Amino acid sequence: VAVTLVEGPGPLPAGLKAGGGRRVDYREILSEADFAVFAQLRALRKSVAEAEAVPPYAVFTNEQLAAMVRERVAGAEALGCIEGVGPARVARYGEAFLQVLVAAFGGCAA
Repeated sequence: VAVTLVEGPGPLPAGLKAGGGRRVDYREILSEADFAVFAQLRALRKSVAEAEAVPPYAVFTNEQLAAMVRERVAGAEALGCIEGVGPARVARYGEAFLQVLVAAFGGCAA
């Protein structure tokens, strides 16, 4: 067992994030094609977040975006099945994100 003690407000050791877990490199988890779609979703999330003056994670987290890609989400119902994505987020952001996903993977956004 290895323990890293971090005191004070200084920078965290490499590879650690504020929540205490390891940073996820989605380039390693997703295929090259899936990562390209993930990157498109992140760019869309950034523009939506900037327009609403909220942090990007308030729109969707990276893990939620990755789940959209991994699960090939093509409809509002499937989007709502992702952990942490409730009806309000589906109603508010779903259409724009589903357009990217349907364009990438086919299907129809319902």
